Amino acid sequence: MLRRSLRPAARRSVLAVAVLTLAFCGGTAAQARMPDGFAELAEKLTPAVVNVATMHKAPLQGRDDTAGRGPPLEDFFHEFFGERDGRGGQGEEGDDAAPPPPSRQVQSLGSGFIIDAAGLIVTNNHVIADADRIMVTLPDDTNLTAEVVGRDPVTDLALLKVSAKQPLPTVGWGDSNKARVGDWVLAIGDPFGLGGTVTAGILSARAREINAGPYDDFLQTDASINRGNSGGPMFNMAGEV
Repeated sequence: MLRRSLRPAARRSVLAVAVLTLAFCGGTAAQARMPDGFAELAEKLTPAVVNVATMHKAPLQGRDDTAGRGPPLEDFFHEFFGERDGRGGQGEEGDDAAPPPPSRQVQSLGSGFIIDAAGLIVTNNHVIADADRIMVTLPDDTNLTAEVVGRDPVTDLALLKVSAKQPLPTVGWGDSNKARVGDWVLAIGDPFGLGGTVTAGILSARAREINAGPYDDFLQTDASINRGNSGGPMFNMAGEV
């Protein structure tokens, strides 16, 4: 009845309004799927993300000439963790002892996440590579000495172990094969050694190749990643790594 009673121009106006209304409703539905915030998820996940600090001796002039020959990912991610120099006295073993070569103490900062309440922590291998000492700082400022359980330079992964007086909070693994471009993600880490920091973004691309070795298949995100975030996790909206 409406179509018969309206003139052609009026019918076109009604159709245009209907199309705009459908488009508006579709946009509203899409916006409704957007999270209102990440506070609850961040509060749940942050306790399981830790700071990883290492100390090692390096030549006084800086990185040695073998630095560029290590695993491909080591140099690629080197910019994401800081180094601070500390020069101390060299000491002597005796009048005839040859002085040790000049060196400096270098502190490397990174992040990690707890996957087992007994104290198993995952981080990047390049964060703890060549470390003489590894310290893990929990979000409550508890400092624990860590030992390396295992490492894989090719995939740039390392597993650490700490001994705590009580069970530690943990996070679980997700399935990256189910992650889709455009999905919301949350990154938590300890950039610049300032403490736990949360950033959010989307999954920007899948199967990125960066010439990093035989397993060159990366997820890309636009969530902010800063120096010291290395080893930190990226989560889906289910709170899975």
